[in-house]
Amino acid sequence: MKKKRFYNDKKRNQKWTEPETGRKIDFADKYIEGGTSDKFDSKRPKRKGYSAESQSLKEIRRKRLIVFVCCVALIAVGYTGMDVYITRNATPAINSVDTQKDAGSLSGMKVEFSAELVDGIGLDDSVMLSAVMKQTQQRGFTGVAFEAKRANGTVGYKSSLASVDAFSAISFASEKPQQSVKEMLSNDVLPVAVIHCYKDNVVPAQVNSAAVMDGTKLYEDSEGNNYLNPNSDFAYNYIKDIITELNTYGVTVFVLDSCTLPEEISGKYNDGFEAIAKRLYSDIEGNVKFLEAVDVNVLEASQADNYKALKKLNRHKVYVVNTDLNSTKVRKALQKKSITTFIIKTN
Repeated sequence: MKKKRFYNDKKRNQKWTEPETGRKIDFADKYIEGGTSDKFDSKRPKRKGYSAESQSLKEIRRKRLIVFVCCVALIAVGYTGMDVYITRNATPAINSVDTQKDAGSLSGMKVEFSAELVDGIGLDDSVMLSAVMKQTQQRGFTGVAFEAKRANGTVGYKSSLASVDAFSAISFASEKPQQSVKEMLSNDVLPVAVIHCYKDNVVPAQVNSAAVMDGTKLYEDSEGNNYLNPNSDFAYNYIKDIITELNTYGVTVFVLDSCTLPEEISGKYNDGFEAIAKRLYSDIEGNVKFLEAVDVNVLEASQADNYKALKKLNRHKVYVVNTDLNSTKVRKALQKKSITTFIIKTN
């Protein structure tokens, strides 16, 4: 018996009962002859700039560039703003009294010192000078002040100026001022010269043309003091010559006192610290610093609280404290109030 086959070929070579249908499939074009491969096909050429990795690197670079530009802009704005703020709020580097000097000179700087006022005769480059310096350092002071030209018109050091000699102005003077100044500087003690500019009872009586006059007589204040005339070139040169001589000895800090005439006549003359200091800065070639004396009195223990009324001065002024109290206690009281530049005159 012949075995029956599961499949037969009765309908071999006949068409399928249903017509061929279908739709174009995009990703199948690689299977068509001459077609191109899809993006995952190794045969397909890679188009630059469209890979995920490339796009990520570009985005990172773009963000970094933006951050860098913002940082640069922020720093520039910050520095500009800071410069504007400092320019508007800072104290001018040079005041009106030292416009004739360079910004880097001593005239434009703030000078700080604490000094006791001593008699010129004590600065004689000998045992007395050594004692003065030792006492100065033991009491915590950094300088020694002396009246080079006193309020009565006398000169407190042995000057070689012909005008000083002609007026016989030298009295109770330091015999060796140049050596004394050198010795102080070598021991880190600052020499400070006090100059009473216009109050003078020596020169006006001998040179009326250089004096403040009241008609045909010398002008006298309520205490009988005479004054040099601020408008007189002779009077100005007399003061300038004293300062110039001391500057050649090594003195660089000068405290100008008695710069302003009594109120009743002050407006008639070109007096005041600003006027004479500006002129001196212009005429003196040496490196100098001029400070305006601000005189205050603390004469009794009950007046010790007077320090509380004192305020910090600008860099062109210095307190001259006339007191009968212990100089060390006065120094500490002033420094406690952040007053760092002063002279103490003990009675």
